[in-house]
Order: sequence, then structure tokens, then C-alpha cells
Amino acid sequence: MKNCILLIFFGSLLMVSQLNGQTNASSDVDNAAVGLGFGLDYGGMGVNLSAYPMKDFGVFIGVGYALAGVGVNGGAKLRFAVNRPSPKVTPYLLAMYGYNAAIVVTNKTSLNKLFYGFSAGAGIDIRPRKHPAGYWSLGVIVPFRSSKVDAYFDDLKYNHGVEFQNELFPVAFSIGYKFKIK
Repeated sequence: MKNCILLIFFGSLLMVSQLNGQTNASSDVDNAAVGLGFGLDYGGMGVNLSAYPMKDFGVFIGVGYALAGVGVNGGAKLRFAVNRPSPKVTPYLLAMYGYNAAIVVTNKTSLNKLFYGFSAGAGIDIRPRKHPAGYWSLGVIVPFRSSKVDAYFDDLKYNHGVEFQNELFPVAFSIGYKFKIK
């Protein structure tokens, strides 16, 4: 099932990038950006550096604090409707690989652990003013976690007596402010 979802997602990315291949010289759309925020695409609580070799397609890396250690993610971002002269809201899709689960055990940091895997999401970039120096980015990300995460949860419960106050959410949210780099 996961392979089918991945195939559909990447096929859609390729098809849309081919359809949006024409570019427009808009000064409101960034070629590169550095952002501060929260979410998987920021490595937890951290920094996101994005570069767009095409107006509608970019790559990014996020590095931050992920409660159980340093979180790192890298991936691709596909923007829609950037051919308009001054887009105020730009929807996007993203796909990335990196940290997608953090298990934190209070008073026993040796049991803290990060898990890595594929994640995909969607969101919007919001530019409230004409020709802004930066913009807000909001997203929802679905982490595809491996069975190792559940196995570690079970190991901590049954072999280490850990009682969990919270379960992992099936989706993650992302919010950050990005500064355009000319």
C-alpha cells in the first residue's frame, strides 16, 4: 500500500512539474529562502533552507531540535500558481526523508530515540503584502513511520516499565516564517 501511495505521489509531482514548466519573472516568488519554524520540515524546532532551481520546484533541508536529539530532513517542494505576478497564497506539496518520530522518556534520556523515514504533505505559503521580504508557510505532513516505532513503544512499555502520557499523532503540522534570499 505504501509503495502505491509513493508511486502516485511522485508520479503526480513529475506530471505537475511538467505542466507548470513555464516560468514568469515574478519578484514576489523566491529563488531561495531561509526560515525559522516548527515542524518536520524544520527538523523539529529549527531552520529550513530552500532553493528553487525552477519557479515551481525546489529542494530543502531542515535542521533543528527534535526533543530526542537533532532532527534532520531533506526533500522536494512543488509550488502551484506561481506564474501569477503577485501570488498572495501559494499552495504546495512536499515530500521528504528524515526524522519523522521522536520518542522522549522523562528522567531517562538514554531511552530517547529518533526514527527516520519518508513523509509527505501539503500546505500554503502566505504573502500578505505586495513584494514582501518574507512570508508565512503553513503545512500538514503525514509521516510514514516504520513498524520499528511501534516495536520500540512496546519494548519501552513491557521491558522498561515506561508509561506513555501521549501517543504519536498520525499527522504533523508545520509553521514557520521564511525570509527570501535574492
